[in-house]
Amino acid sequence: MRIRVVAEVKPTEDHQKVLAAVMRVFPELKLNLRERGGVLEVYGESDQIASLKYLKENLRRRKVRAAAERIMRSGAGDNYVRFALSKQAAYVGTVSFLEEDEVPEIGGIDVYVETADPEELIRWLTAR
Repeated sequence: MRIRVVAEVKPTEDHQKVLAAVMRVFPELKLNLRERGGVLEVYGESDQIASLKYLKENLRRRKVRAAAERIMRSGAGDNYVRFALSKQAAYVGTVSFLEEDEVPEIGGIDVYVETADPEELIRWLTAR
């Protein structure tokens, strides 16, 4: 399993606040700032499923597992699951999924998980 999280820091944003937002949802990830193609990004990577533990717990507490499952299934492929989360919601410690047609101008937190069994990952994250 390989988990990658990327959030672009827009010119109008404070990079420390974007870093804090990502850290609140993915506290187990080691996060870094990097510049790629002239764009500043918050970036983190892990091979540990524990990196998704806060995300799983937040979905359970907020009772949004069915919606999360639908969105993750729409972003799943043969060996991956990808989805985007709201930076604003993450900043206050809440998980809010973004549909592809509703990504705000400031962007979101892009999550990409390579896994041999995307269906099992989705079931684990959204278990009732």
